[in-house]
Amino acid sequence: MEETVTIIDRNILKVLSGETRMDILKELSKGSRTPSDLGKVLGKMDSTIVEHLEALMKVGLVKKIEQPGKKWVFYTLTEKGEAILSKKSRNLVIILSISVISFIGGLVSFILAAQQRTLMEFDKNQGRIQESALGAPALETTQIVSPLQTQQHFLLYLGILLLAVGILGLVFYLIKNHKRGLEK
Repeated sequence: MEETVTIIDRNILKVLSGETRMDILKELSKGSRTPSDLGKVLGKMDSTIVEHLEALMKVGLVKKIEQPGKKWVFYTLTEKGEAILSKKSRNLVIILSISVISFIGGLVSFILAAQQRTLMEFDKNQGRIQESALGAPALETTQIVSPLQTQQHFLLYLGILLLAVGILGLVFYLIKNHKRGLEK
């Protein structure tokens, strides 16, 4: 049986950015717990745990279980919460994160390469101005690869590689997301 994949939105990412909230989810994956139980295990005050549980409930990862006539309130994971902790969802989030970082890295590499090219053009123009000011004839020289050119080429190739990885990762993510939509 294939495990469903949960897509994480911005609100869930914000809520999960806290280490305590991830620890709470991990503890709840073992079964229902009271805030007091969670506080003891995590070394936090009950009021702090309740605040975190409310944030997790707000995004639909945790639900409250109240039994009539009993004073204990238990919290448990929702399907969405269980899916977040599943290996498949974590892998998809990692792929998406790496893809976005690669894409941004590729764009930065292209920008840096363009700056290097501008510097090289500026250096060439400065050399021509100095030659004409001295009145010396321009001599044909053999093409020497400067460190700036080497760095520019490296940045261009790195940019292409990172953009390709980013685009492939995003395409993979979109395909998985589309398959998930068709299964529902």
